[in-house]
Amino acid sequence: MASKRNRFRLSLISLCAALSAVVLSIGGLAPAASAAETPIPAPDGMSAVTAAASCWEVKQQNPTTPSGKYWLVTPELGAPEQFYCDQTTAGGGWVLIGRGREDWSDSTEGRGTPADVSGTVSGTAAFSPRQLSTKVITGLANGRSISSLGKNIMLRRATNTSGTSWQDSTFSFSSPRNEWAWAFNNEQRVASWTIGSISGTGGHTSSFGSGTGLNRIETFADASHGNWLNGFGFGSSTGGSTASSSYLWAPSSTAGYARPFTQVFLRPQFRSSDIFAAISDSGTPKREIAPVAESFALPTVWGVAGLGAGPSTKEGSNEVSAFAEGNGLVYVGGNFTRVQRTSSGTGQVAQAYLAAFNAQTGEWVSTFRPTFDNQVKSLAVLPDGRVAAGGYFATVNGRSSPGFVVLNPATGATDTSFTTGVVNTLSGGVPAVRSLDVQGSWLYLGGEFTHLASGSTQLYARSAGRVSVSTGAPASWNPEFNGTVVSLDASSRGDRVYYAGYFTSSRGTSAAKGAAITTDTASVVPWTINFANATANYQQAVKEVGNRVWIGGAQHMLFSYDRANMAELSTNITKSGGDFQAISSDGTTVYGGCHCFHTVYVGARTWSNVGTAWTQAAKINSLGGWDSTTGAYTAQFSPTLSQRNGAGAWALFNDSTGVTWAGGDFTASVRSGWVRQWAGGFVRFARNDTTAPTAPFSLTASAGSTGVTLNWAGSSDNRGSVTYEVLRNDRVVAATMNRSVTLPSALSTTKYFVRATDLSGNRSASTAAVTAGSGTAEPPPPAVGSTLVATASTWSYHFNATAPPSTWNTTGFDSSGWSTGAAPLGWGQSQLGTTLTAADPKPLTSYHRKSFTIADVSTLGSVALTTRADDGIIVYVNGVEVLRRNLDPGPVTAGTYANTAVSASAAVTNPVTVTVPGSSFVSGMNIIAAEVHSNYRATSSHSFELSAVTQ
Repeated sequence: MASKRNRFRLSLISLCAALSAVVLSIGGLAPAASAAETPIPAPDGMSAVTAAASCWEVKQQNPTTPSGKYWLVTPELGAPEQFYCDQTTAGGGWVLIGRGREDWSDSTEGRGTPADVSGTVSGTAAFSPRQLSTKVITGLANGRSISSLGKNIMLRRATNTSGTSWQDSTFSFSSPRNEWAWAFNNEQRVASWTIGSISGTGGHTSSFGSGTGLNRIETFADASHGNWLNGFGFGSSTGGSTASSSYLWAPSSTAGYARPFTQVFLRPQFRSSDIFAAISDSGTPKREIAPVAESFALPTVWGVAGLGAGPSTKEGSNEVSAFAEGNGLVYVGGNFTRVQRTSSGTGQVAQAYLAAFNAQTGEWVSTFRPTFDNQVKSLAVLPDGRVAAGGYFATVNGRSSPGFVVLNPATGATDTSFTTGVVNTLSGGVPAVRSLDVQGSWLYLGGEFTHLASGSTQLYARSAGRVSVSTGAPASWNPEFNGTVVSLDASSRGDRVYYAGYFTSSRGTSAAKGAAITTDTASVVPWTINFANATANYQQAVKEVGNRVWIGGAQHMLFSYDRANMAELSTNITKSGGDFQAISSDGTTVYGGCHCFHTVYVGARTWSNVGTAWTQAAKINSLGGWDSTTGAYTAQFSPTLSQRNGAGAWALFNDSTGVTWAGGDFTASVRSGWVRQWAGGFVRFARNDTTAPTAPFSLTASAGSTGVTLNWAGSSDNRGSVTYEVLRNDRVVAATMNRSVTLPSALSTTKYFVRATDLSGNRSASTAAVTAGSGTAEPPPPAVGSTLVATASTWSYHFNATAPPSTWNTTGFDSSGWSTGAAPLGWGQSQLGTTLTAADPKPLTSYHRKSFTIADVSTLGSVALTTRADDGIIVYVNGVEVLRRNLDPGPVTAGTYANTAVSASAAVTNPVTVTVPGSSFVSGMNIIAAEVHSNYRATSSHSFELSAVTQ
C-alpha cells in the first residue's frame, strides 16, 4: 500500500528539513523587542513563510529577481514547496514542471518529486526525464483549467548536439484540457503556437508547427518516431546522435525526429491576494482524496509464465484470462504453464492453466494443484467455496471434462458430485465456457456450446444457460443466442443477466452483440447499443455497476447505459490501440481493460474518427478507471505497464481487501518510486488511502524574543505517521513532523491553525484559530480517540420474518429476547463474526442494537461512527437517525428495499463514516441501533459492522 505514500513521504521529508532550517534561521534573527507586533512581509518566494503564489508573483514583487529556486504555495498545492523559476524569458514568471531528453513518462504520476525536477535543471545530468505529477501541477495552477492559461505553456529545446543553441516555443490549447496531462501523443487541438520565430495556428499536440525541421514539435512515438520513446521531437529532417552526451538524441545516425533535451514550463499568472481567502475561526475542513486504485503496482510476489496449448486462433489466449476469490485465495486462470517468483524463474514450479495465490500476501499456494490440458478462460467461486472453471480444456485431473469443471477449493481435485457438462453439437464445434457468474442459487454459464448435460440428460441451451449451484442440475432456461457469448454478468439485483459476444439475436429477438435477459422468462430487455463503428462485430465485456450497465469491445469502445431504461449515458473511444476486453468494479470505480496504450477520448462515440465533441483526452495504458456514478474518467489512476505481445488486460478483478488485479500478457509494471519490476501475467494495485488523520488539538501560541512558538497535541492516522501543516492567517507556512514550531514574529492579532496530512495527501480538519496575543488554547476535546464501541463487538440482533416493535431503536426497548453475536454479522463475507441465518425467503432487513455507558457527557466532544452499507443502512443514536445510506428518504419498514446493490468487497473497502455531536449522547446508558436492508432477497451478501470513536 506504499506506492503514492512513499513518494509523498520523500517530498515531505525534504520540505520539513528545509522548513526547519528556514524557521530556525529567521527565528534566530527576530528582534527581542516588540516581537509580537512585527508585520508579516509580502510573499517573495525567498522562504517557506514568505512563499509566493506563482513564479510570476515573485517577478512582480521584484523585477530584478534572477532565475532560480523559489518557494511557492497555493490553496490547491497545500504546503509550500521549492520550484525552479525562469525569470528572464518573455518577462519571466515561468515555473519548470519537467525536463529531460528521450523516454518521457506519459503517466499522470509524472516521474519524480519537486526536488527532483528543480534540483538539476540542465546539463547532461538532466537528460533522464524528471516530471511533476498532474497533482502537483494542478496545485501550481491552483486547480484552474490548463486550457485557461492560454499561451503560457513553453518548451525550451536544444537545437544542436552540443547544447549551445536553444529555441523557445509557446502554445495554447483549443480543445478542453482541465488537468495537466503528459500524454501529448494524441489529437488534442492546438490553438496558436510560436516555435522559434515562426507563429501559426492549428494542429494536434502529436504534431504541429511548420516544415520538417526545427520549427516543428513532434510527440508521436513509434518505430520511426523516436524508437517508441516519448519526447518533444523536431521534424523528420532533423537528426541527432546516439551519444549519451548529445543534446539531440536519435536512435540512429539516419533517423529523423530527433528528441532534444527539453524543459517544459507553465506560467500561471496570479498573486497571493487573488487566490487566498480568510479562514474561518473554526478552521479548515478535512479533505480526503478520491477513492481509486493506486497507479503504482504492488511489489510482485509470484507470477505465471510460459504459453500453454491455448488455441492461437482464439484472441485472448494469453497468460492470464480469469480471476475469482474464495477461501482466502485468489484463483488465477489462463494459458500459462508454470508459476515463478522472478523473470529468471526463481522458485519455478510446473503448474499449468490454473493456480491459487493468497489474497492477502500474493504468495502462491502449493496445495492447490489441479491439472488441465488446455487454457482456463473463466472462473467462479460457488457459495459453498467450490471453484467452477470454464475454458477450452478437454480433461481435468485425468478425467474427461470438456469445457467445464467444478473443483475442490483446497486441493483442486475434481468434484465428482457436480456432474454438469457442456456439449457443442455444431459441426466442428468445441465446447468451451468463456464466462461464469453466480447469482443466488444459480450458476450462469456462457460460451461456445449448444447443450447443458447432466448424466444422460441434455437440455438445449445455445451459448448460455444456468445450473444449480448446489447440485449442478441444469435449468430449462435458455436465452438461445445465435453466436458465442464472451462475457456475462448476473445482476446483483437478481432480475437480469447481461451478455456480450458475437451474437445478433436471442430466441429470434434482435440482440446485437449485447443483451440484457430477464432471469424469470429469459426475455430480452430492449437495449439499443450505438456501436462505435458499423463494422463492430462483437463485444467482449459487460458489467452492471450501481445504476449503470457498462459494455465494451470493438471498435475501441466502452459505453455505459442507464439500467432503468437502457439509454446511453457515457461514451469512450481509445486510440491508438484496440478493443476493451474486461470490466470490473470496486464499488466506486469501474475499471476497463483493453489492448490500448495511448489515449482515451472521453465523450467520443465513433471510431476511427473520434471527431471534436470529446471532452477529455487522457492517457490509458492497458486499463483505466471511471467513476461508477458519474461515468467520468479517473485520470488519477495511471499505471505504467509492459506486455509480451501488446494484448493488454483480458481479466480484471477487485478482491475483498480492495486490491485490483489485472491479468493478460503483462511482463513489467512500475511500483512505488518509479521502480520497474517483472510482472508475471498479472499485476496487483492497492486501493489508495482515503481516510484523513484525526485533527490535532490543544493548540497554543505564545510570543517571545525568538518569534511565535506553537504547541499542540498530536493526530493519529489509520496507516502511519503524519506531517503537521501550520497555517498563519490564510495559508500554510510550515510543515513538521514534530508537535511544536517557532515562526517569525507577527502582529498579535495573527491567527494560527494546525492540521495533519498523511502519506497519501489526505488532510485532517484543522484546529480552531488561536492568537499569540491572547495566549489561550483551543479547548481540547476530552477523551479524544477513546473507543466507545469497538469493531468485532457483540451486538443484539433480530433477523426473522417478523418486524420488531417500532420502539426497537430507543433506549427504553427491552432487547433481552434478541439473539447476540460478534460483528461483523451477516453472510457472503469472507470474514464474519456471526452468520445470520433464516428460512427462505430470507428477510430483507436485519436489526442491530448495542448499549454502552458514558460517565460524564459534558467531557465528550464529537463521536465518529464508522460502518458499512451492504446494501442500505440507517443508524440511530438514542432513537434519533444520524445516518442513512442507499435508502430513499421517508419512512421505512422491514419490507423496504435498499435502492442500490453493493458487493461484499465494495461494502468492506468503502466504509461509511458520520460525525455525531456530543449533544446526541447522555450521561449513563446510550444506545446505537442500526437496520440493514438488502437490495433484493436473493442477494449474495448482507452484513453489518460499526465502531464508535470519540474525536
